[in-house]
Amino acid sequence: MKLLGLKINNDILILGIGNIPRFVLLVLYSRLQTYFLDYENLSKFYLAFSIYTFFSFIIIGPIGNYITRNVLEWYKSNNMNTGIALVIYKIIVPIALVALILISLLGTVYDLGYSSFYLALVVSLIIITKTSNELIFPVFNLIDKNIIYLSLIILFHILNPVASILIIKTYEPTFIYWLSGLIISNFIVAIIGWRIIKKLPQNDPIKFNFKELKSFSYFIMLGNVIGWMLTDGFRFIAENQIGLTNTGILILGLISATQIFSNLEVLINQFLIPKYLQKIADSNYELRSKAFNKLFNASIQIYLIVALLAIQFSDIILNIIIDKSKINDMLLLVFVIGIFIELIKVILNILRNISTSEYKTKAIVFPFLIGVIVMLIGFYSNQFNSIILIAFLILTSYMCVIVTSIISFNRIINIKVNFKYILNNLWLIILLNIIIYYLQESNIYLNITYVICSFFISYSVIEDYKKTN
Repeated sequence: MKLLGLKINNDILILGIGNIPRFVLLVLYSRLQTYFLDYENLSKFYLAFSIYTFFSFIIIGPIGNYITRNVLEWYKSNNMNTGIALVIYKIIVPIALVALILISLLGTVYDLGYSSFYLALVVSLIIITKTSNELIFPVFNLIDKNIIYLSLIILFHILNPVASILIIKTYEPTFIYWLSGLIISNFIVAIIGWRIIKKLPQNDPIKFNFKELKSFSYFIMLGNVIGWMLTDGFRFIAENQIGLTNTGILILGLISATQIFSNLEVLINQFLIPKYLQKIADSNYELRSKAFNKLFNASIQIYLIVALLAIQFSDIILNIIIDKSKINDMLLLVFVIGIFIELIKVILNILRNISTSEYKTKAIVFPFLIGVIVMLIGFYSNQFNSIILIAFLILTSYMCVIVTSIISFNRIINIKVNFKYILNNLWLIILLNIIIYYLQESNIYLNITYVICSFFISYSVIEDYKKTN
C-alpha cells in the first residue's frame, strides 16, 4: 500500500492503525481518572499501585523476560498453553498469596490510607488478573497474530474505564473502587486470551524448568526490586517529605510523562522486538551483537523524536490527557522533567535486551544500585524537600543508572551508536525544534510541519529496520 507516494508495510499499517483507538482510550481513561478522583485519592491510588508494581516487578520483569525469550520455541514445539499455565498457577498465584499476607502485615505498621486487609485483597487480585493478562496478550504479537493482539488490548481499554466508573458511581469516588474496575477488566480479557491460547496445538505437557528460570531470573528480579525504589518506592518517602497532596502533583506529572513513553514503548516493541527475537534465536554472538545494535540505533531515534515533541507541546499534551482542574505550572514543570526521566528509562530497557539475549542478567543490578544510593543520599540529606527538587533528584539518579549501565553492558556486547545515521535522520527535527523555540509564538503551520516530519521520519526508521532484518 502507498501513502503520499511512500510504500507502507502492511504489518506497520495494521499495528499503527490498530493502536489509534488504544491511544484514544488511554487518553480518555486518564482524563476520567483525574476528573473523578481528587489529588488525595490520586495520590493514594499511585501509592497502592506502587505496592502492586513491587510484586509485578518480581513477576513481569524476570518471568516476562524469560517467557519472551522462550515463547517462539514454545510456539514451534506446540507447548504454548502449558508454558503459560505453569507460570500462572505455579508462580503468579503463589506470589499473590504472599502479597496478601505481607500487605496485611504492612498495614499494621504503616498507614496505607485504607483498611489494610481490603487493600491487600485488591492488590493481590490485581497481581493475579493484570499480570496474567500482561503475560498472555503479548504472546499474540510475538507469534505474528496482530489482529488478536490488538483486539484484546482495545477490549481491555474499553472495559477498564467503564468498569471503574460504574463502580464509583454505584459506591463512591475513591481509589479503591477505581482499582476494582481494573481487576474486573483484566480478568475478563485474561480469560478471553487464555481461551484462544488453549485452541493452539498442544503436545504432551512439558515440565517447567525452574532451575533454568531461577538462574535466568534471579538477577533480573534483584535488579527490578532495587529499581523499584527509583520508579515507585520514592513515593512513600516523598509523602513524608512534602505531604499527600504535593505527592499527588509530583506523581501525576511523572505518570503523565510515563504514559507517553510506556505507550510508545509498547508500540515500538510491536514493530521491532519480534524481528529482533527472530534474529537472536539460535544465532551466534556476532549476529546477536549486530541485531542488538540495529535495534538500539533504530529505537533511540524514535524515542528522541517523541521526547522533543513532548517537550515542545507539553502544555497541549497535559490539557489533552489530564482534567483541567488538576493542571498548574508546577505540574507542567514536573511533566517536562519526567520526559527526560522516561527517555532514560526506555533507553535502559533497550540496553537490558543485552542481558537477556546473552543470559548475563547480573549486569543489570549494579547500575540500579548506584541510582538508588544516589537517590537515598539525596532524600536523607534533607535538601530535596520540594516537588521540583525531588523530581530533579529522581532525574539525577537515573542519569547515574544510564551511565553505569552503558559501561556495564558494553563489556558484554560492544554498543555501537551510529551517530552519522542518527543525525542524517534527525537534523530536520532538531532544526524545526530550535526554530519553533526561538520564535516563542506558536505558528500552527510550522507546528503541523514539525509533527508530519516527525511521523514520516519515525516511519522511515521503522521501515528501514524491518527491511534490514
